[in-house]
Amino acid sequence: MSSIAPQPADAAPPWRHVLGADLAAHAQDPAAMFVQVASLDAEHRPSVRSMSFRRFGPNGELVFVTDTRSAKVAALNADGWGEACWYFPDARVQWRLAGQVAVHGGAAPADWSALRASLWRAGSDEARRRFQWPAPGQLRAPAAAFVTAPPPLVPPAHFALFVLAAQRVERLCLRSSPHARRSWAQAGTSWAVTDVNP
Repeated sequence: MSSIAPQPADAAPPWRHVLGADLAAHAQDPAAMFVQVASLDAEHRPSVRSMSFRRFGPNGELVFVTDTRSAKVAALNADGWGEACWYFPDARVQWRLAGQVAVHGGAAPADWSALRASLWRAGSDEARRRFQWPAPGQLRAPAAAFVTAPPPLVPPAHFALFVLAAQRVERLCLRSSPHARRSWAQAGTSWAVTDVNP
């Protein structure tokens, strides 16, 4: 899988401030942080799950956290592509962001390891304890396996950043008639912006 390295903050893509504004408008709604993320599984079948958006990376990447022992990480090692879909129901706005996904765990490159450590510290004790549970997706372990000690100060190796670097982005607003749909497509280091039919 190709590595996605952070870029200077001024390299943020042109759609980033628009999505940021939509997120700011929904900052009081905890559900607005949940994003549907799709990829292909090991059998090349579609697989989708809800993930909690943590922050933007320095180059506009979407940053989530995950457990490297999970099935979605194994599937990404084979493909490396994913798509995220956000929907803000009150505004009737949908975002779709497709691109390369990288997973940075215990051996994260230096340019991502500080963010990984920061997100570990920012998590609640309850959230960090989940990373001490048995591996996700395996046969159910006895109840005692889910009773854990206080979480460590440093993240375990399987606590990872799940980073989606979008290369195709669309925003669809269903409130207007006709609906408004805008597309951004990355071409090298630049972005083409197009208004398209809904």
